[in-house]
Amino acid sequence: MLNWDDPLEKITPAASAKEHFTDLPGVAADCEAEPAVDSVKRLVGGSDLTANIAPIKYQWAWDAYIKSQRNFWLPTEIGMGEDLMALKQLSDNERHTFFTTFATLTTADALHQRNLALAVYERISAPEVGMAIIAQMHQETIHSMSYQHIIESLNFDEDEIYLLYQRIPQIRAKFEYSNRMTRGLQGQTADLKEYVRGLFFYYMIFEGVWFMANFCPIFSMQRRRLMVRTGEQLQYIARDESGHVGFGRALIWALWQEAPETRLEESEAHELMREAMALETDYAEYTVKPMLGYDLELHQRHARYLANRRLQDMGFAPIYPESEVACLPWWEEQIGFRKEKNFFETRVTEYQTGGALSWD
Repeated sequence: MLNWDDPLEKITPAASAKEHFTDLPGVAADCEAEPAVDSVKRLVGGSDLTANIAPIKYQWAWDAYIKSQRNFWLPTEIGMGEDLMALKQLSDNERHTFFTTFATLTTADALHQRNLALAVYERISAPEVGMAIIAQMHQETIHSMSYQHIIESLNFDEDEIYLLYQRIPQIRAKFEYSNRMTRGLQGQTADLKEYVRGLFFYYMIFEGVWFMANFCPIFSMQRRRLMVRTGEQLQYIARDESGHVGFGRALIWALWQEAPETRLEESEAHELMREAMALETDYAEYTVKPMLGYDLELHQRHARYLANRRLQDMGFAPIYPESEVACLPWWEEQIGFRKEKNFFETRVTEYQTGGALSWD
């Protein structure tokens, strides 16, 4: 039974459903007891009759769902006028890095949103886990709204942003690889180990390494008071994505527990990570130009550090011994930020700084 004053609190019911309903017409007092939830509720391939949320079997999924609701935010609460002025102050290297990074993030978020809807969610049979995935889809739509808010506020050409991946081979290569990985996730009858392999890629690599590494060039600018409001939008997005990575880690471990045959060998995980990191290296060499306080070497060291962390999260050995220590001391601070806003005061500011925008 759930306590809706505090949904994270678990309460033991005083009486079973059977005790409440045996006096109804047509319900025998000696009817067979319903099977325990643990015997019918599974992550994948569970009974069609397990549509009820409670009793909750996967508490980690319910916790993730509640946390996502508490983290709700709106991009339009952040005024972008300051960045419109800062954009004119960027050097050529900063402008190239900002524009390419931002364009890549916009397409990546749209791709992941589609992947969650068409591939990840389809095979999940436990309701509380499905709810958490749907909540992630909703967060991804907010991220897309955020990118559009930035594009309109900074007067960017939409086609230049959304279609950049078609013109830059290093960006396109990452997305083509991602699409190939999606095939293993699709279809109810697809091999379950391939499904888990796809989950490992999307949660641990796509979100856990590629996304997290590519926030950093703009975060670096933000810390120098450049593109501060875009950086703030990305902080909210990074906070959401960090939650997705944690959820994905728990989901994969739970699947390995229920279906041990789906567990990846360490060599498989290492191969996947190395392939992804080779693509990330090519991409970074094109994208990240030298800036004050940030350059290609620092970016790649941080990406390797993230790769090690994701492998260790899943019980595998790291593959970059030289990158086992964080090289960006401000990274955790950026994604672990806490902000409280007066919604109505912020809306007044938005009305003044974003008067040309219409988000009705």
